[in-house]
Amino acid sequence: GYKRSIALAGRDTGKRRARPGLYQCSNGACRFQFTVTTHTPLHSTKLPLRVWLKAMWLMLQSDKGLSSVRLAEILGVSQPTAWRMGHALRLMVARENMLDGTVEIDHFHLGGSPRKRPDDPPPGRGRKGQANTEKAPVMAMVQRPTEVTPGAPAGDARAAVVTGLSLRAAERAIETQIETHAHLMSDEAKAFMAIGESFAKHETVKHSSREYVRDTVHVNSVEGFNSRVRRTIAGVFHHISPQHADLYFHEIGFRWSQRVVSGSAVRKTRHGREIMRTLWSRVPPALQLPTVFRAATGRQMRRSPDGGITIKSAVAVFG
Repeated sequence: GYKRSIALAGRDTGKRRARPGLYQCSNGACRFQFTVTTHTPLHSTKLPLRVWLKAMWLMLQSDKGLSSVRLAEILGVSQPTAWRMGHALRLMVARENMLDGTVEIDHFHLGGSPRKRPDDPPPGRGRKGQANTEKAPVMAMVQRPTEVTPGAPAGDARAAVVTGLSLRAAERAIETQIETHAHLMSDEAKAFMAIGESFAKHETVKHSSREYVRDTVHVNSVEGFNSRVRRTIAGVFHHISPQHADLYFHEIGFRWSQRVVSGSAVRKTRHGREIMRTLWSRVPPALQLPTVFRAATGRQMRRSPDGGITIKSAVAVFG
């Protein structure tokens, strides 16, 4: 909590044997030595900061992310190093603020078709209590923008792998992400109907009756985010494990929110009906960096003994 510090003369000045960029707290009872990357996802990195900044710019300016193989080719590092760098950057862009206003929620499944096992019955098989798929269920939440005037920012988007489609699993994912005074919108799933009673207002659309939009009641925004997640995984990463899926969702959700309204235009639907569409433009990567750096402190990532990663952060996983 002390605000004053001194810069220690490093080896580059020839005065002391301290490494360059080392600072020391001026509080006599502390004297803690630190660098700009201490207690951040870049803690104890051996790579130059210019390499990290280049990787961050590449991730922020891409439409759907960048695979570790491609990132390694651009930066000139190994693929395992680029894989860990990507996760560190995804941890930096994670958002902690609660969602309020109008929030849409929905479920979707993550993963491809299971391997064919001729000797095993298909998953589910219609038996009671058995899931009809082996894919990982995901809970998605999208906050609608408060206004659609030019320059208005887009709302935040979140997603997390959950244990199932039950009420208890949905409550665990929602209670730490959405304010109780929010206006909730969902489909007619039983879990969502029960959850809606805890919020100030809850409206639903009945997909089973082919009702998708009723005035301003719809879940098209969250379904669009679900499609963005699936397209990103299929086109860029090809496969992600459920254990690290939340980190990828942080990146996709952050990119979703880095847009501003640029105007509106009249468009025709497939049935010839004219509707008003909101046009969006992306925030430049240089203007996204302050938001990324502001939330970096307090989130740490370490290398595990088996070559993986260990996350030390409250926002790494919220499912």
